[in-house]
Formats: sequence, C-alpha cells, structure tokens
Amino acid sequence: MSGVNDQGVSVARYYVALLARTQRWLAPVLTYGTVLAIDSASGDSTADAFAYSAAFLLPVSAWFTRAALTAEPPEAAAIIATAAGPVRSRLAALSAATAYGLLCAAVGALVAIGAGSGRGTSTVFAGLSTEVVCVLLGTAAGALSAPPLVPAAGWGVLLAGLLALGLLVARFSPADMGIRALTLAANGGSLHYPLAALPLALLVAGAAWAVSTAAATRR
Repeated sequence: MSGVNDQGVSVARYYVALLARTQRWLAPVLTYGTVLAIDSASGDSTADAFAYSAAFLLPVSAWFTRAALTAEPPEAAAIIATAAGPVRSRLAALSAATAYGLLCAAVGALVAIGAGSGRGTSTVFAGLSTEVVCVLLGTAAGALSAPPLVPAAGWGVLLAGLLALGLLVARFSPADMGIRALTLAANGGSLHYPLAALPLALLVAGAAWAVSTAAATRR
C-alpha cells in the first residue's frame, strides 16, 4: 500500500514540476498577483480583501487545472497513464493544480491580513475557508472543461470561464455563500459564515474530479 501511495506522490510531484518547467503557472500567477496588488492599495477591510482574493482564486484555480491537464503532449500523457495508471495519473495532475491554487490562496491570505483592517480570528477563519472553497470549485471548473471532456482548447477555455462565473454568482454556490458572508461583514453586518460551504465545495470538486477521471480512463 505504501508503494502505491509513494507512486501517487511521485506522479503528483511530476505534474508540479511539469507546470513549473513549462511556465504555464506564470500567466495565472501574474494575473492573481496584479489583482492582489490593486486591492491591497485600496485600503479595504480584511473581510473585503478576503472576499476579493477568494473571488479571483476561482478562475485562477480553473486556469491552473486546465494547464495541468493539458501540459503534456498526448504521447507523454499516454506513457504516464500506462506507467502509473490512468486514475492515479489524472488525480495526480488535479492534485498538482490544487496545490498551486492553495499556494496562491496562502499568499492572498497574507496580503488580506497584512493590508486589511478590522482583522479578527473569526474573519480570518471565514476568509481562509472561502479561499479554500474557491480553489476547490476552480479545480472542478477546470476538470470539467479539459480534455477529453472538451477536446478543443477554445471551447475549453470558454467553458472554464462560464463555469467559474456561474460558481461565483449562483445563489446557492458555496463560493457565493462564503463571499457574501464576508461582504456583509465588511459592510458592518455580523459575520455568519456558512459552515456548509466547505463540505459542499468538497462534494462538488469530488464529483467533477470523478467525472474527469472516468472520462480519461475510458479514453
């Protein structure tokens, strides 16, 4: 069992290194960094800064996910899938994308805490939870818009953007629930963070990962 786990970790490291080597991380990181820089100069409260950071993490994480799932030529992807198994290979790529998203979330949290005002334990907890929720939902959007589910790059990017937007604004989306709670707190209301947001996000991400993995396995 430990050998299987070690192989999964090794494949995940391969995808982390692949994203770094191909520099596909650069565009989403620069976009997110620019967004943080603009927001940190505006003097928002910590709750507002977390809401802003989390909202942009969702499309950025979708971007990372599509980048991780399309970074290899088909021949190289087939070799990795044969060596490690298609399920393990797909989950490793998705895990690598999630790691990049969570790293951005950590940077966003530091900026929100450092530059924002009115920071408290409950606000920081709500902000961190909402960032994680948005990263998970972003990986879901990216997984459902990448090959083999959506082979064409143009349509995949369009679908990823539409899914990210939908997950941000849909009334009962975990991302919308968390961001709205932070925004209300920033505008002087009491902070009532929806504890169901994170489990719901895990459920949505798990379902999307399962669909993506099943499609890759059938291919």
